[in-house]
Amino acid sequence: MSKLNDKKMITDLRCLALDMIHEAGSGHPGIALGAAPLLYTLFTYHINIDLNKSDWCNRDRFVLSCGHASSLYYALQFFLDESKYNLNDLKNYRNIYSKTPGHPEYNLENRIDATTGPLGEGVATGVGMAMAGKYLESYYSNKKISLFDYYVYVMCSDGDLMEGVSYEASCLAAQYQLDNFILLYDCNGVSLDGEIDENYIDSLANVYADMGFSVYYVKNGESVKEINKAITAAKKANGPALVIVSTIIGKYSKYEGTNKIHGTLENDDYLEIKKELEHPTKWEYDKTNTALYRQTIQERLENTYKSWYQDYEEFSKELDDNQLNTLNSIINNEEISLQLDKVIDMDKLFTDRDFRDVNYQVMNVISAFVPNFIGGAADVVSSTKTYLKGKEDYSSENYAGKNIAFGVREHAMGSILNGLALCNLRVFGSCFLAFSDYLKPSIRLACLMNLPVTYIFTHDSILVGKDGATHEPVEQLASLRTIPNLSVYRPSDYKELIGTWNEILSSSHPSAIVLPRGHVEVQEFTNPEGIPYGGYIISEVKKSLDVILIATGSEVTYAMELKEELMKNYIEARVVSMPNVGTFLKQDAEYQNEVLPKGYKKIVLEFSNDPTWYRLLESSDDFIGVNTYGKSGDEEDVLKDLELDLASLVIRIKNSL
Repeated sequence: MSKLNDKKMITDLRCLALDMIHEAGSGHPGIALGAAPLLYTLFTYHINIDLNKSDWCNRDRFVLSCGHASSLYYALQFFLDESKYNLNDLKNYRNIYSKTPGHPEYNLENRIDATTGPLGEGVATGVGMAMAGKYLESYYSNKKISLFDYYVYVMCSDGDLMEGVSYEASCLAAQYQLDNFILLYDCNGVSLDGEIDENYIDSLANVYADMGFSVYYVKNGESVKEINKAITAAKKANGPALVIVSTIIGKYSKYEGTNKIHGTLENDDYLEIKKELEHPTKWEYDKTNTALYRQTIQERLENTYKSWYQDYEEFSKELDDNQLNTLNSIINNEEISLQLDKVIDMDKLFTDRDFRDVNYQVMNVISAFVPNFIGGAADVVSSTKTYLKGKEDYSSENYAGKNIAFGVREHAMGSILNGLALCNLRVFGSCFLAFSDYLKPSIRLACLMNLPVTYIFTHDSILVGKDGATHEPVEQLASLRTIPNLSVYRPSDYKELIGTWNEILSSSHPSAIVLPRGHVEVQEFTNPEGIPYGGYIISEVKKSLDVILIATGSEVTYAMELKEELMKNYIEARVVSMPNVGTFLKQDAEYQNEVLPKGYKKIVLEFSNDPTWYRLLESSDDFIGVNTYGKSGDEEDVLKDLELDLASLVIRIKNSL
């Protein structure tokens, strides 16, 4: 039998990637030419996957953090298995509705383990995947069998490692000694704007070594043998590993080694490269060598899944029915069927406590019923109260812990949560609402991938106390609500909170719960069943409907107090609680008109500057919000200074009627 020709395969890989970029008229030829040997070696000799079951739970994960190398990845997948990506898919690169978008988009059927593009995100997401692997291994392994022992390979570029999120996450990878995390650094010394100082690369290696990474160097990025040796060594490391592969950006281009080939492929350069590589014809590749390559891959992976399934059957014999159901629910990523109002004794909730403490109780009930419920906080768990009691802390000594201490790393927390969720865990993360901005890139990716990640943001308004404007959110609610596919909830009391969690647990998309720091009054007619509608009536008028007060969160209590003050002035108000304005706006017109009938004055009370509310109002003056930053001071003083005290609001509403 003929021997597989690695060099010829790499040449074919480079040329197909170039053909894709040339056909699309855009793309990133520099990395496609430079990093081809690295990606080829990884998938040919190391990645453990099942070609017929791309969502296999114990597959090795691959994250292309430098998503601009997508043409290279798609071309390689074509060589691996033409049933996933055929030649027409490659020809449609970067076209609408194709399998081959400009940057990889999460799709297990097409072997894309994560959406990437924003640099650095893939590194941190990969850390989350590795953390999930160690967590699952701690529950589903014994002396003979480990059902979860996958590796996570992340290919990254200079730009990925310049982004702070990669450093934040790498610190945690080292802290948790994740020996299943391997970072493959395509080190070509060039970024979009020019050359990178060599001292930066040396310093980067030292930083990673000091953090606790094992660092390996590949001096010749064209050598399959050297790359293979380094990856083999990295897999045996006692903690996370960084493999620095020295490559030449735009190899064979007239601009090789320069930033000019990063994102531009001139036609004459394209033709010359193809000529030098002896592939003058477009979409040309060696079919005999490709057939041998596919045979080699199939033989290497032939028994991978079969062997694992035998272990699964053997391991399952040791589990009771509940344990087996939990394992299968994780493997199959099954939906959660839990109605909290059916299992929580409402009368025993400590309703006189701060709302954060009530949420703590609810989350601990969830933890009792959902075994794969895991998460943490960005060094503020004592303030956000999102700790799972009795579930221990996640650490290098105890990967079974369900409480993750992310440290002051909000951005890494968001990306790591994505990685955990991509491994079928139900995850949450918490911090102050004012600092939700640090998570925005990872929240956006969670929404793009439609992951069941729950964000718990506390200290939700200008009333958080004396810390001042830096800690008092104003614009954050608006920015969160504008993120497509993110459900933003602002419940007003424990009944709405339970309804909120019911909605979150039964869904499979990202959600945010926004909570105040302090205590809220429980309203008589709030109801968990109102949450699916987004907004509903909680207090009606006795005789005449003079005004409709719409409020969210802790402002609902304020709206009820305002209703009483207005009544003293012979003004009757209906009060509508709207914990999720996005959901309310999706209701049919009949329901919306029932709650907010036309022809009646409507006033929104929310301490934000969210313009979403103008969709429900006839005048911008009818939005009682905050259009400036908060101040350091007592709650009453802050409200009075901003003319949001009850006396000022009564006058304002009277004058508007």
